Amino acid sequence: MKNIAIFYGGKSVEHDISIITALQTMTNKINDYRFIPVYILPDGKMVSGDNLDEPSTYLNFERNVKNLREVYVQSGSGKILFFKKNKLKDEKFIDCALLCNHGHGGEDGSLQGLLELAEIPYTSCGVSSSANCMDKDLTKMRLSSNDILTPAYLHMSKFEFISKKDEICEIINAKIGFPCIIKPSSLGSSVGIEVCETEESLIEKIEQAFLYDDKIVVEKFLTGAREFCCAVIKNSNRLITSKVTEVDKGKFYSFEEKYLSDRKKVEKKISDKLENEIKKLATASYNALECFGVVRVDFLYDEERDTLYVNEINSIPGSLAFNLFDTSFSDLIVSLIEEGEKRFQEKNKIVYKFNSKAIENYINFTKSFKLK
Repeated sequence: MKNIAIFYGGKSVEHDISIITALQTMTNKINDYRFIPVYILPDGKMVSGDNLDEPSTYLNFERNVKNLREVYVQSGSGKILFFKKNKLKDEKFIDCALLCNHGHGGEDGSLQGLLELAEIPYTSCGVSSSANCMDKDLTKMRLSSNDILTPAYLHMSKFEFISKKDEICEIINAKIGFPCIIKPSSLGSSVGIEVCETEESLIEKIEQAFLYDDKIVVEKFLTGAREFCCAVIKNSNRLITSKVTEVDKGKFYSFEEKYLSDRKKVEKKISDKLENEIKKLATASYNALECFGVVRVDFLYDEERDTLYVNEINSIPGSLAFNLFDTSFSDLIVSLIEEGEKRFQEKNKIVYKFNSKAIENYINFTKSFKLK
């Protein structure tokens, strides 16, 4: 039986959504897979327990968790270690890590880098791809360099804004205009997003966005634009696109509408032409960002100008985007794990060792230098 570590939680504003994705995943009992939950607490510590597949555990975690153990990823071994009261209690070789993290520390390449060092296969995009997908500024740069349209935008750091506030406001007014939409550069689930209608409220909205990130993007707001999403998954060297879904939203698709609304989603029919264009751009975006695993691409469609824009790319989408595919959640999980293992096997074929006389030459050089 294969050990599949499910990583989730994290030091992220999307912490709770990540828990839900992991719970949805763990309800799938799959032959030959043993799921091992690795919960990353809000302070960044990794733990495991006996009842982490029960939703009620997280309502008061410290009180409800059973047999709590600290988890450590061991570099170069393919293993995770379990400690209790500073004593090693168990160790498990991990065949693959199934990543259910959203946001900072789990979706931005950090966790992926840790797993690379540990020699553990994993299911999401790689380190650089994850970092590029997570940072909206970097995403837009990669898209633009591949001739993929994305809404006009500016980016700025908190330091830049503080040091030249008036100048930046003038540039936004001249190049982006109003209304505009202000986003933390490296957040998801629509957290921290503000729509700015007038120049008078610009500074206040920017300062609000900087509460969540030290870099933001300011985009042209496409009034009345329709919003779509389409997922892409790699399977046996083929890219498979999901169905295209239109988002039923307010001014923009907010956190509340995504996760807290009980309003029934209505499937809307779109033209075959638009659907095909969305699927084509979804795969082009997947390739442009060098993605892996399952990824959801979000689109904005300016109906008046008949122009389609790629808005964002989610490298670990909520619920792993299983609702967008005409397949079972279990089949999706199996596909992700098998692809993660294949990628790991291919990476192990790369030559990482190069024998040279560099150290010997250095020793001889230092001996010669000391003699002089």
